Amino acid sequence: MGLHDARSSPLVSVVSPYAITSERARPALGKLVCTTRERDASCAARRRTPLNETDRVPPFATQTRPPGGPPTVDETEANPFTTEEAKAFLKAAAKRPTFMRWCVGVGMGFRQGETLGLRWPYVDFDSELFRPEWQLQRLTWRHSCEASHTCGAKFHRFEPCPPDCRTHKGYKRGCPKPCPQGCTRHARACPDRKGGGLVFTRPKTKKSRNAVPIPPPFIPYLREHQAQQQEARAAAGDAWEETKLVFTRPDGRPLDPRQDWEEFKELLAEAGIDDRRLYDGSRNTAGTIRNELGVDMPTIMEILRHTQISQTRRYVKGRSHLSKDAMRRMGDTFMPRPEPAPESQPEPRPEPSVETRIETTDSRAARAQRRRRIR
Repeated sequence: MGLHDARSSPLVSVVSPYAITSERARPALGKLVCTTRERDASCAARRRTPLNETDRVPPFATQTRPPGGPPTVDETEANPFTTEEAKAFLKAAAKRPTFMRWCVGVGMGFRQGETLGLRWPYVDFDSELFRPEWQLQRLTWRHSCEASHTCGAKFHRFEPCPPDCRTHKGYKRGCPKPCPQGCTRHARACPDRKGGGLVFTRPKTKKSRNAVPIPPPFIPYLREHQAQQQEARAAAGDAWEETKLVFTRPDGRPLDPRQDWEEFKELLAEAGIDDRRLYDGSRNTAGTIRNELGVDMPTIMEILRHTQISQTRRYVKGRSHLSKDAMRRMGDTFMPRPEPAPESQPEPRPEPSVETRIETTDSRAARAQRRRRIR
């Protein structure tokens, strides 16, 4: 077989170079095959050998993270109310003037800042829509003086508190952390402080400003709440501070988010519900209960105003009874339940004929006596 025949043959990849009779082509092909085998063996060895640490991690002086990918953050598992717990919570809230604030939070899934920052001009009773254009946020005060470290000197604490600290015994958040060296915080005591306190800001995303339908049963309670607020405005007189907010203090000022959080904890205790986050009792609860009512995920995403449906799935928590019901329906689909057999009824006895009834009515002795009488 010549060289031209070997190239045109379909078995050229398995033909030995020494089977070729050409003396000139035999050394060249032998060298080529050896080189190809060495290259394949080298590639296979590289595939079997794992990468070294120096290949995976760049040799930077600032590299302190061990190899293996970026660090992950453990997400806090959602702990929403059940339907019974949500009803008990709202029943406890009905005794307070802030009842509608918790109806909007639990029933509609508004964030705390969106609920406290809701204004009457953005409540459309005719179309039954809420437009959360603003939210109420507490910003940290900043120094506007030059000596910011000296300005807050009396609030600096560089040593941690002892385990049996009595100074911060009544603090719900515990003892404050020690201040770093050169601390420039504590701007609340600065006479020229700026940029802090309760302010109105835009929601976190553009989609968060989408209109949300108001449940029709909420409309009468909202109108009643508006009438009560007008009466409080008339009673306050000049002390009323006009903010056009839906939920206010008795003097018209915005509700403090801290006091709102404390009221949530008090309502949990009154309703006999385990302690949980404010986010679980409002936004996560609204998404989970809608899912239990059969609302699909895209609709829940639009109501909660999420930009991605994966974010909605993190808010909605599955229930065990829903899982059991889903598995029961799946089992009925593939293996239908056997239909119950009809109840067996006793077969009715055939009525005897007239002749048989006449013959068997009397006993044998009675019939013999009757024959004797006839005779």
